[in-house]
Amino acid sequence: MSLASLVLALTATKATIGLVVVFFVVFPALAHALIGMAVAQVLGEKEANDNYRQGLTED
Repeated sequence: MSLASLVLALTATKATIGLVVVFFVVFPALAHALIGMAVAQVLGEKEANDNYRQGLTED
């Protein structure tokens, strides 16, 4: 059986499970990771701004 026929031979259950995994596991995990990186960037920037206001130099 070729790869093309395997892709087209998905049952409704397998397709549903695949969609559930993608939309309820993979996408939320990706979103959490990106939001976490953004928060870390914001906190680092805030610390740098606070140090600048106090007259401290960055190391």
